[in-house]
Formats: sequence, C-alpha cells, structure tokens
Amino acid sequence: MLSSEHRYNSNLIKRLFQKQPGITFVDVEVEPRSKKVLDIGCIKDQGNTFHSNSIADLTRFLKGSTFICGHNIFKHDLKYLHFAIKEAGINEASIIDTLLYSPLLFPASPYHALLKDDKLQSDDANNPLNDSIKARDLFFDEVEAFYQLDDVLKQIYFLLLNEKAEWTSFFRYISYRTTETDVKKLIHNKFQDEICEQASLNRYVSENPVELAFCLALVNARNRYSITPPWVIRSYPEVERIMHNLRNRPCLTGCVYCDKALDIQKGLKRYFGFDSFRTYEGEPLQESAVKAAIDNKSILAIFPTGGGKSLTFQVPALMSGENIKGLTIVISPLQSLMKDQVDNLEKIGITEAVTINGLLDPIERAKSFERVEEGSASILYLSPNHFGRKQ
Repeated sequence: MLSSEHRYNSNLIKRLFQKQPGITFVDVEVEPRSKKVLDIGCIKDQGNTFHSNSIADLTRFLKGSTFICGHNIFKHDLKYLHFAIKEAGINEASIIDTLLYSPLLFPASPYHALLKDDKLQSDDANNPLNDSIKARDLFFDEVEAFYQLDDVLKQIYFLLLNEKAEWTSFFRYISYRTTETDVKKLIHNKFQDEICEQASLNRYVSENPVELAFCLALVNARNRYSITPPWVIRSYPEVERIMHNLRNRPCLTGCVYCDKALDIQKGLKRYFGFDSFRTYEGEPLQESAVKAAIDNKSILAIFPTGGGKSLTFQVPALMSGENIKGLTIVISPLQSLMKDQVDNLEKIGITEAVTINGLLDPIERAKSFERVEEGSASILYLSPNHFGRKQ
C-alpha cells in the first residue's frame, strides 16, 4: 500500500479534498454473542478522529459528512450505524465499502496479503479507530489505483457497476462518468485475445455484471498466481462459472483465445516439451483423454502401468491452473507415488503441484495448505483418508 507520506502528498488526493464533500471512515467492534456495540472508531478525510461507543456522540461527529466509508461496512458495520447515519442527515446511498473494490483494483495476489479475507490486517487487535484509519488508507489507494487504470477498463467497470446500489457511491465520490454505452464492445476490444469470442457477454452484462467485473479484473491482472478472494466466491458464486465459460470452455468455431490457450498440443509442448501424444496400437488414447478433459467431459481412462496416465490429467490441470487459476485434486492411496510425481514435475521446472498426505511433517503440511490458499498450486495430490477430516 502507499505510504502515508505519499498519500498526503498526492495531487490527486489533494484535489479530491478540495472539491469533494466530506467523507468519514468508520469501524465498529461488536460483542459476538450479544451483538452489543463495544467501541466505534472514525476518522474524517481531514484527520479529525472519534473513538467511543456513544451513538449520540457519533451522530454529532458524523454531521457535515456526505459520504461514509468502511471495510465490509454493508454486511457488518451498517446495521449498528444506521441510526447515527440517519440522524446525521447522511443518505445511505452515499456509503462506500472498500471491501468491494479491492478485488477489482488490486487483483494481483501480493496485495491480498494485506487483507485477511474480508477483514483488514491489523497489528492493533480490536481497535476500531486503527481499523478506520486502515480503511481510509485502503480507500485512497483504491482511488489512485482506479485512476491508474487505462481508460477502457475504467469505462467497463463504470458501465457494469454504476447502476448497482452498493457500487454507485464510489463513482459519485470521485465524480467519474463516461459517455460510452456499449460495454460489450469495450470488453471485446480490451480482452480480445484473453477471453473466448463466443462467450455469452450479453447475458453476463445483463444478469451478472458484478461477477463479470470480478472475472475481468482477474484476467487483467495477467498474474499466474492471482486468485479470486474466498469472500468473493462465497458472496458471488457465479464468478466461478463465468470465469470457466470465459476462459476454460473451447468454443466450437475456434477463436484467437481458444486456439492459443485451449489447444492441447500446445499445452503438451509448453509444459512437457513433447511434440505429440503417445499412441497405443495406433490409437491416440492419451490425446483423447486430454481432449475430453479440456472439453469438460466425464471420462474413465484405463492405462497399463507406465502407460502415461499421469500426463492425461497433468496437462489439463496445468492449463486450467493458468487459464482460470483452477485447482485439480488428484486422489491416490499411494503416498510415495504422489511424492515421486511432485518431485518429477519439479525436476522439469513445474512447481505447481503439491501433496497432502500422512508422510508430511506439520511444517510441510502447512506449506502445502498455504500454497493451495494463495493460488500457487494447480495440482493437489490428496490421500483418501484426508476426506472428511478436519484439518
């Protein structure tokens, strides 16, 4: 994140202070069982702070602000602040949630280390004033990140999100609008070589604009190890389906993206250096199995020992890992074999495979879980006894 010195010396932020209505950043600490408000922290854009559990005092502090901003404010803080916000004369249509914009404006995985799922990382536990300051800092980072986007992506985000109640206040605060209206055309021009040309953009724009925006942000990151944060998947489960249809389902006619990213011959050459798949008595069994997997078909493949079974799931798994940040789970009772496969892949420079089994010590297990969570694994070898166990 930007340093405080950089933030306050930013000409952009200074201009926002000068021309925009006041904004106050808030955070609430609540007793988990009783839901009683224990503490409230606030900071205004000009630096005035509030730290108390008094709703009456909070109401007085909020007066004069036009916008309220917090991290995960819609699902957490707002229910406890509703009365004070109303009494202070602030329209609830002027509430900004920094949580929503983080995956759009910081899709690269290194930034997610600063966030704990839907919570802000904090060195000062249970201090809402500290967390409100972090929300302010994150918001200003998001504003600067938005203005650093290219014009086409700005327009895409605006056209997809501005009509949604939870999103419009951000654009209002920064006074951003566009005269463009054809978001489908903008998306095709921006991502012409990065998504399937036959994807159902009209339907996604109409029915799933938020989910589509999250998917396009991940594609635009162009970072192999960036992943969609877990809270996004929980709140917007259609993201996975749309991402799959944009990037992992070969179209019938073939397009620039599908011919490049979903061609199994190119995948074989790229990952393993082979020019062709192995055949058996003239039958392209390996190729057929890999093609079926890429086409998302349910298959049963039986190969002789040493016949190249592993390659038939490794190629699709690695392609899926790159295209949609997908994770392929391989279930095997042979723990030593799993380790051998991971080691053999590493020998040829493929480090996207991990294993979790009874032979690992606690540190190794923790590292494997960490790699799965952070998105740096495309293949997870798992022994059957781990299913149903609480890790």
